[in-house]
Amino acid sequence: MDLTSQVVEAIDAWLQSIATQLLGPALAAAGALVLQTPAFDAIPEIQQTWSLVRNAADALFVVVLMAAGVLVMAQGTVESRYSVKLFVPRVALAAVGANASLAVCGGLIQFDNALVAGFLGPAPGSTAVQQLAAMVTMGGPGEQAVGIVVGLAAAVLAILLVALYVARDLVLLLMTVVAPLALATYAFPQTDEIARLWWRAFSALLFVQVVEALLISVGVELLRHANWLGPVSELTSGLVLLTLLYLLFKLPFVAYQWAFRHPIHQSPAVRPLVFAARSIASAA
Repeated sequence: MDLTSQVVEAIDAWLQSIATQLLGPALAAAGALVLQTPAFDAIPEIQQTWSLVRNAADALFVVVLMAAGVLVMAQGTVESRYSVKLFVPRVALAAVGANASLAVCGGLIQFDNALVAGFLGPAPGSTAVQQLAAMVTMGGPGEQAVGIVVGLAAAVLAILLVALYVARDLVLLLMTVVAPLALATYAFPQTDEIARLWWRAFSALLFVQVVEALLISVGVELLRHANWLGPVSELTSGLVLLTLLYLLFKLPFVAYQWAFRHPIHQSPAVRPLVFAARSIASAA
């Protein structure tokens, strides 16, 4: 064997080692994050912070009801009483939602995790990782280069998935904490779009996990029976795997677009907040 062949084989072995070492941990982390949402309602620090936000929302409810009572006593007209009768049920519903938001978030998270487990079985993260990792082989001597490229590309996509889902979990955590104030905005017709936006965003970011579990289940079956694409090769199965990982990466962005329906800074509920923040910043 000449020197050139030895160098090529050494480079292939080095790249194969890198692909193997990256892919395993990347898929393991992606499986743990993509297919399991933490129970934020069971974390003591989050419970304490949520309680502070809930207390602030309750204080606002008291102020609003006192203001409504003063308005009725001061004016005493039929129109003002009718307006208060329409207003009080909204305040009551908003108050119930704000005070029960932590339990609601916790219940939705448990329901989401149960649906994922229903598609992929118990311990869905490890199960999916084992199934996907088994699909990525480095191939024989003739297909080793293809296997290395697929392994490296799959590792990069898995790492991007990990980063994306870390951000998704942080957003869900923040939304859980601010839920009392967000749902309290339902009390006013002028601000109830914020509460609706909270519901859409929380539901979309949470239950996109179920869609991804279904996609993984279908993708694994396709990889097991890739002969429907024609003669099965390392390139064919590798492209199916990369397509699956790419779709998993894109789905949260689709959920975001569905929740906000347009850029967040153009939302009717958010525009006044952005304008107020800019006014305060310019005044300072």
